[in-house]
Amino acid sequence: MDAPSKAPRHFSPQDIDAAIAYHGRRVRRVQIWRRVDHSRPVIWMHLGRYGPSRDQLRRIHRHFGGGHYRVKLLGPWLPSARREAFIQQVSFTITGPPTQVTLRRMANRGLRATV
Repeated sequence: MDAPSKAPRHFSPQDIDAAIAYHGRRVRRVQIWRRVDHSRPVIWMHLGRYGPSRDQLRRIHRHFGGGHYRVKLLGPWLPSARREAFIQQVSFTITGPPTQVTLRRMANRGLRATV
């Protein structure tokens, strides 16, 4: 018997700050990804790994601008697995155009942003 597929959970942008506050000191790194194109939803661009902050959403919006984002909250290093512990993933959309920093990164990778 096949397990029923899970419906995707949609978050609001404010949920990233709530998730960081909820997990507290367990969150060591925040890994940020941005969807490149609306018509090709499987292509995500890695934007970086940052330390957690209380105003993570504002930092993302100010530095990268609008778009579809996926943020992974990572915990302490797991020596046996040779990776960081995965805590939670939050996907959300910020309205507005991408910043020049984001457009430059996309151009360097040969990608074009759709606004």
